[in-house]
Amino acid sequence: MIIRDMISSDKDVFLDMSQDFYNSEATLHGFQRKLQAQNLEAFLDGSPYVRCLMLESESPSGAAPIGYALIAHSWSTEAGGPMIILEELYFIPEARGKGGAKYFFQWFFEEYEGRAAGSRLEVAPDNAYVMDIYRKYGYENLDYIQMIKINQ
Repeated sequence: MIIRDMISSDKDVFLDMSQDFYNSEATLHGFQRKLQAQNLEAFLDGSPYVRCLMLESESPSGAAPIGYALIAHSWSTEAGGPMIILEELYFIPEARGKGGAKYFFQWFFEEYEGRAAGSRLEVAPDNAYVMDIYRKYGYENLDYIQMIKINQ
């Protein structure tokens, strides 16, 4: 698998995959194309807070998109340092169950080793299958209730 930073020509493929992600059991809120486009534009404009990654297959016929990941950079007072937040990890249906998550997390932990105090992610409460995958990589449940206020 190839993991690379997105470029502007990835926009349409990213938005299509993102729409599929937001229309699944993985999220609690519906797809908002404008917001996802803003996320990509912020990354392309050099924002230090967001990183957009394209996940591609490797084959003799060339690379093909099989997923994406969105990462946010933050600070954790509990961990006493930078916190990497895996906001979204998505694989197209045809790519699931083929070791992509294992490859991604190996890359993810190596990429941020020594650069972050830890990492966090979110998972919808009914998505037990994905929770089991995340537990394999050392994640555990937090007993916090997160609250959010979005300024619009």
